[in-house]
Amino acid sequence: MDFVKIILFISLIYGLYAKQKVPAGACVSKIVNGKLVQIGDCEKNDGSDIVRLIKKSRDEKIKAETKCDVTYKKKCYRAVVYDVRNVTFTDAKAICKSKNGKPANIYDLKHYQLLLPYLRSPIPGGGWPYIAGQILMRIWTGMEYKNNQLLLSNGKPITIATEVWFPDYPSPEASRTNVGVVVDKDPEYADQGMFNRSPSHSFHGVICEI
Repeated sequence: MDFVKIILFISLIYGLYAKQKVPAGACVSKIVNGKLVQIGDCEKNDGSDIVRLIKKSRDEKIKAETKCDVTYKKKCYRAVVYDVRNVTFTDAKAICKSKNGKPANIYDLKHYQLLLPYLRSPIPGGGWPYIAGQILMRIWTGMEYKNNQLLLSNGKPITIATEVWFPDYPSPEASRTNVGVVVDKDPEYADQGMFNRSPSHSFHGVICEI
């Protein structure tokens, strides 16, 4: 008899707990392992919970994918790089678009100097040699060089400090319309900086402005 009373008491407590978790007439919706799980009276639910959960899940995913690695003048920057040179400018645009951004502009000398340590960070100690003895990374920006004029990604002309350019650049060749950055693991190495190339060239990646 005592055993039966104990079972009934446990059942009563569990029932009260369940009622506290999901009030009568309420519908609780959760996403568990990528699937929608609903508890309670969900037959009359108008679907707003589902819409809200989907939006929240999407927003959290976008936020995680578009985190700022560098911030300059309230703009967010994030580089995507690979250990092989396999990214054309067309690829670079697609990569940044997937991050809800675009290939980045470099607005001035201070901005360039802020980005350099960050761009060097993914280069391994052994480097990715392009010429023996160099530890280089080439990365796209969103800028262009046309008719002897540096342009932002929106086509607006801009002037930038000469020390930002790679030695003997920018090149006047008409086919070299797109601007990248050569970065060496050694900050004291002379041959690094912005340079212009044909958009069909393959670089290690792109710096995105988000």
